Amino acid sequence: MLVPRALPGERVEVEEVRTAKGVVHARPLRILEAVPERVEPPCPYFGRCGGCQYQHLRPELQTAAKREILRETLRRIGKINWSAEIPVHAAQPWNYRNQAQLKAALQPDGKVRLGFFEAESHRLVSIDACLIVSPRLNAILAELRGPDWSERLAGVAPVSEIELLADDCDEEVMMTLRGSFDRACAFDGDGQSALAEECLRLLPGVTSVAIERGRAFRVFGKPALSYAVGGFRYQISHGSFFQASRFLLLELVAAVTSAAVAAILRSAQDKFCDRRDAAPPHRDTLALDLFAGVGLLTLPLARGFGQVIAVESNARSAADLAANAQAHGLSNVRAVGQSAFDFLRRFARAEPDLVVLDPPRAGVGMPTLKLLAGARPKRIHYVSCHPPTLARDLAYLVERGYQLESVELFDFFPQTFHIESLVRLASQP
Repeated sequence: MLVPRALPGERVEVEEVRTAKGVVHARPLRILEAVPERVEPPCPYFGRCGGCQYQHLRPELQTAAKREILRETLRRIGKINWSAEIPVHAAQPWNYRNQAQLKAALQPDGKVRLGFFEAESHRLVSIDACLIVSPRLNAILAELRGPDWSERLAGVAPVSEIELLADDCDEEVMMTLRGSFDRACAFDGDGQSALAEECLRLLPGVTSVAIERGRAFRVFGKPALSYAVGGFRYQISHGSFFQASRFLLLELVAAVTSAAVAAILRSAQDKFCDRRDAAPPHRDTLALDLFAGVGLLTLPLARGFGQVIAVESNARSAADLAANAQAHGLSNVRAVGQSAFDFLRRFARAEPDLVVLDPPRAGVGMPTLKLLAGARPKRIHYVSCHPPTLARDLAYLVERGYQLESVELFDFFPQTFHIESLVRLASQP
């Protein structure tokens, strides 16, 4: 039986909700006997809002639980018995999200409520503030909840979702408005334009606003957001993907790229020392960054590899990726705007030195993995946001002769069940 918000060892009164694949799903009604690990959730919406699942457990116990979930998932789905340590990277457990997708619902009285959906539903939970989003985003939410904004948001279609992305300093914000905008009206209708201009003028920190219809955006203010991570600054346009947690990005980038660069340089240096006519270290090395996004990992990789090919299927992210490489003068980066599968089908060079994988929740997938295994990369660094698909993909790579070297957990999303991890693999002779 699966019961959300129930901790191991507790006695709980529950109500059955459904049965799926032989598993009973139930909702908790009362805690009859609590365990000492349980704490009082600080958020008044916990249990109704679907955003958080672990607020009733102390942060250090949350990460311990996630580590065991990751280990168990690798074993159960991937048949990988990883008994070595899984280092955990953790940071501030509150106000960490630099991104929020506020849902909007028009009420019978003509007013708009803002909040998030309940778990597994489209019922809106109206909220005043969210404890896991950044202070800047909460300040914007507070403004939007005012009566003047309710009228503005109801006047154009109405708006059904407001996406916010704050920069690394939590100062500037990029805002995207979505809704069932009247298709009979011009895309740049007066009402939409007026709403966007008011957002720029009146909302604290908002510097870029886009009205989205289908796959098209009309942008007001700055065309993109600038986000700094380490020594690099990334252009992020409306419709591009970027990490939604602001505190562990530099640690993740270092963990993915630094170990790879060090290993490749050691190997190249050994060859250089053994042969007088060998190329200098790293000049001929190649890294592939698949599912590259706007280049978060691509740019640091380019500092250590002779060539980096970055592949991204989202057209807007691919355009940002190319612009970011050019802005940093990285002529050794080739940005490819297509899917990883389509790229690998035509990829002719065997044994690239490193392949970085950072797929969405669906994972890499078998067709792409087969092509990847056929290219025989020397090393693979797999960044995952979903343990089940990670375990599935790793099982295939292990069968093809790859060995896990390390498994790390990055707690990007405290208070939630989301698990971000990094697995490093090396090919066996």
